[in-house]
Amino acid sequence: MVIHHPKTALEAVMLRKSIPQSAYLAGGTEVLRLGGEGEGKELIDVNGLLPSTILEREDGMVQIGALATLQDLIQSPLIPSPVKEAASLCASFERRNSATVGGNIACRRDDSYLGALFSVMGVKTYAVTPHGEGEKSVEDYFPTTCRRLILYFILDPRKDGWVKRFGNTVSSHAALIAAESDGRYALSVKGSPMVIGDTPEIYKDVEYVSDMFGSAEYKKYLASIVFGLRRK
Repeated sequence: MVIHHPKTALEAVMLRKSIPQSAYLAGGTEVLRLGGEGEGKELIDVNGLLPSTILEREDGMVQIGALATLQDLIQSPLIPSPVKEAASLCASFERRNSATVGGNIACRRDDSYLGALFSVMGVKTYAVTPHGEGEKSVEDYFPTTCRRLILYFILDPRKDGWVKRFGNTVSSHAALIAAESDGRYALSVKGSPMVIGDTPEIYKDVEYVSDMFGSAEYKKYLASIVFGLRRK
């Protein structure tokens, strides 16, 4: 395994662009685990290049550094309860204390702890690209394969929402994660692309697959009832 150590965020982005089989390395909970995102790839270490602080901006928004950890979200008084709840879906303190917010989104996993909630809450990324810096919503970023390097996230702390997870155990990969905020719904189902929409009926748009985490029928049943469970 080759690990590159760029000196700037832009240098990291250009390396990622020039090396087809590459991945960013931050907390390493995904790229370094067996069968993870970094297997067979050259890694680009971004530690020290990105912010890790969580701060309140003058416009009232909360800025979350990409290297902030899931545990940082839980402990920060600036983070609203739905986001704390999503971060808490990671049952291991050791993993929460090393897994970064940027990594959890950037890996675009179908069992991302934050992906569904960040998408419906309108969270934005601020990232470095080969062409400069700019904003992009998590909802628009998540389904793509772009190689931009996220510097931080912009979150409106006044937005409410909720998130719910189903899995075989608290430590196993989730079979399904559902989230809602302000009438926006998201379903992240293992083995399928995330779906987002303005109605709970989005469960009908998921392409369900059977795997070790559950049958297609089981996943579809969970998806069909999860938003109704929340309303009770």
